[in-house]
Amino acid sequence: MPPTRPKPSEIAAEAKRVYMPHIWRHYVKNMDTSYLYGDSTSIRVSPEKRSTHRLRVAIVPGDPVDYALGWYDANSNDPLFNGSTKRIPVVNMANEKRAGGDWESGLIAPEECFARRSNLVHALTMPWNENARNFYPIPQRGGIYSTEVYVYREGAEKNYGVWPVNKVLPVISVAPVRRPKLDEAGQQYSFAQEKELMREKMRSVLRIAAYCGHTNICIGAFGVGPIFRNPVGEVAKMWRKLLFEEEEFHGVFTDVVFAIDSSVGSTKGGMSDIDVFREEFDPSSIFVTRY
Repeated sequence: MPPTRPKPSEIAAEAKRVYMPHIWRHYVKNMDTSYLYGDSTSIRVSPEKRSTHRLRVAIVPGDPVDYALGWYDANSNDPLFNGSTKRIPVVNMANEKRAGGDWESGLIAPEECFARRSNLVHALTMPWNENARNFYPIPQRGGIYSTEVYVYREGAEKNYGVWPVNKVLPVISVAPVRRPKLDEAGQQYSFAQEKELMREKMRSVLRIAAYCGHTNICIGAFGVGPIFRNPVGEVAKMWRKLLFEEEEFHGVFTDVVFAIDSSVGSTKGGMSDIDVFREEFDPSSIFVTRY
């Protein structure tokens, strides 16, 4: 018989009882594990940090946490980068009210699954610091940067198998717009204000990453799916315009990866979310050939 799939609530309980206290005692060196950027509009990217190289964007299937960790490992093993490789931040689709969202329940959602396999909740809340700060609710146009989040097990799709060695990465936590009002087809925002707020949250992700010195970043299908329900076509289009058309981010990033579950689809045309992103970021539509 195949092994019994562990219950998410049991994995969360074990994380609280065993793994997170162990990481706090033996791995965390700086008690300030996270930093709040309450209003990203105050962040400005220094012109001298801009690159003249063309931005590269990849759309890949899979979990963004796993991809960011693997990306860093691949860079570290490259002799050209060894010793100077900066860790790749992953974007956390955060619950705006509490760290990890409903991670202690059975909810299978990106932040909840991430929290069960790491010390993300500890990193975001810092309750044991005598000068404890509460970053929640996350401001509408802000986010939280966690310098080191330790990941010690596989994700839910691999039954949370424990790794022999912990891995670490930075995390940018921004809360997407939650369940905006959409048109009858479910493909467009009904209210311009909600669309613009979502766009501003995406800017927050990019501003925090740039301010913290990252030129590479791994993003999932930010705000898409059954929890937040933003329209995938609109979200993909906004990311493309921010990265390739908005002057603020010109030359800021070298490589951006969108790691997206290839089995999930939220369009009535039958396209998966990853297919929508691939179509939106097709080089022929971004770099139009002119004769």
